[in-house]
Amino acid sequence: MIRLLNISLGVLLIMCIAALYHIRYSAEAEARALRHVEREINLEKDRQRTLRAEWSSLNDPRRLQLLSRHYLQLDYLRLSQVEDMRGDETQTIPVLLVPQNTKTGGVYEPR
Repeated sequence: MIRLLNISLGVLLIMCIAALYHIRYSAEAEARALRHVEREINLEKDRQRTLRAEWSSLNDPRRLQLLSRHYLQLDYLRLSQVEDMRGDETQTIPVLLVPQNTKTGGVYEPR
């Protein structure tokens, strides 16, 4: 009886040691995966900071002003380009109502 108890406790001890090693190596693997993900996150944050810096330099008003002067050749607005619309009255547009779908109770839609 004692011998059977000793053997079962020995097997249980070996199983506990194996489970402990399995848990330890699984935890190390998860820690490596976590470090890898954190490294990727930091890399993406660096890329985002770089892109924001590029965006702010590309949208610099002085740079845009120089580019617009060089490529667009814009001129000031002339008085002949402006039209006075205050005197005009609004005109109504005639709308013909026709039944759209008779199954829905004869709903009318403008056409």
